[in-house]
Amino acid sequence: MTDLDLPRRIRKATLVTGVPLAIVIALHWGLYAGAAWAAGIAWSLVNLLFTTHLVKQVVTTGERPILRIVAIVLVKFPVLYAVGFLLLWNGRLPVAGLMAGFTWPFFVISMKGLGRYYLRLDDTGRISRRQTTAGLGGGAGEV
Repeated sequence: MTDLDLPRRIRKATLVTGVPLAIVIALHWGLYAGAAWAAGIAWSLVNLLFTTHLVKQVVTTGERPILRIVAIVLVKFPVLYAVGFLLLWNGRLPVAGLMAGFTWPFFVISMKGLGRYYLRLDDTGRISRRQTTAGLGGGAGEV
């Protein structure tokens, strides 16, 4: 089973959790640390966005749009990676903050995967949680 909406949900969950954490980090460790966290998240999300589009264009059963693939590759590798290099090279933003922000979307991906596993959202052959709690008398309003 494939989840075509997963990249959008990952971006949304990363931003919903990452922006408040950037504020907390900025208040606790300073403005540059919070900015580094936010910049790392932003760079990682843009990188994941380009990677998702590249995979969708290359791995297809239909016709592959060569010009679109070349455009994505020319933006992703030289431009995006040059921006990443400049973020690391400027010296103002802490490298640890950049790296922590960069890894945050991957943490979100891992937590989403663990959540789907433990909640058994992909098990279609088993009974649902609603059926289990109804059979145990766990429904709302029951005495």
